[in-house]
Amino acid sequence: MPDTPPQVLLDVSANLRQARQTLGWSQDKLATAAGVSRRMLVNIEAGDSNVSLATLDRLAAALGLSFAELVRPPAANPRQPAAPVTVWQGRHADSHASLLQSLGSAGRTVELWLWQLAAGERYDAEADPAGSHEMLYVIAGELELERAGTRQRLGPGDSLTFASDERYAYLNPGAVPVRFTKNVLLAR
Repeated sequence: MPDTPPQVLLDVSANLRQARQTLGWSQDKLATAAGVSRRMLVNIEAGDSNVSLATLDRLAAALGLSFAELVRPPAANPRQPAAPVTVWQGRHADSHASLLQSLGSAGRTVELWLWQLAAGERYDAEADPAGSHEMLYVIAGELELERAGTRQRLGPGDSLTFASDERYAYLNPGAVPVRFTKNVLLAR
């Protein structure tokens, strides 16, 4: 999460440590289960490390948590409306991604996101677990989705569903910010 707002790092740190300790796991055990280095885990728990969204997802899955449970403030009440959590900030102030809602059911997690990319901004995503999909809807501006060396351009009112179990990227080729929503259907 390059340039992640400090509060989300503190929330991730507290939630990660609490979940790991509740399970009685050492940092070594969690690092092995999530496929991350122990050093990275130590830095995340200290609130000192910017980390990719995919790494956070692997840590959450290893702990049996949803992504939202890992990034939301520790005292968040799941029965109350959730405030958006900005979990990615790009190079430009106009580039950010906020998790709006998340629901786990029947071995899948569904997430609702609001994204905005400044003109010329790019976000490179790691592959989601096999069988995962994303649904995009462009609110304003132009969005390009890059997958397997090809690009698809979407404008206001356009929507697209795609398998997200391979690397992909979002790009803003336009002169104004692009705003879009995405629903992520993560297979577990």
